[in-house]
Amino acid sequence: MAQSSANTVPALIWKMKRMERKYYVDFLRDLLSPDEAVRTEASDRVQDFVNLLSDTQARVAGDLIAMLASHEESRVALEALLHALTDLDGCGMLEGVDLSPLGEIPESAIQVEHREYMEEFASRITGANIGTAE
Repeated sequence: MAQSSANTVPALIWKMKRMERKYYVDFLRDLLSPDEAVRTEASDRVQDFVNLLSDTQARVAGDLIAMLASHEESRVALEALLHALTDLDGCGMLEGVDLSPLGEIPESAIQVEHREYMEEFASRITGANIGTAE
């Protein structure tokens, strides 16, 4: 069984009241893990520390999550990624995040548990970066 690099992170983060770079980098690495369980768990952790992210950390995490979602093959991990975006959004942390990659998720990969998330982000998926290409 894969072991997350951040098993004790939530307790440490709450003590510090901010997201330290080491734990943030570990979180980003876990999002990129080849192991589906690690990716899913990393996505699920967003709710534990979303209020501790700086604007830059939230923007980078949001951009990465949106890009990863468009290539995620596991329906469980995809749901976790989409939920992580709603956690960021619920705290007003998606400002400046490019959600257009979500539009690249194949229709065949969008299952019933993903539809509500996709509907929630629909206007930001289609409206992202319109008129910014040079």
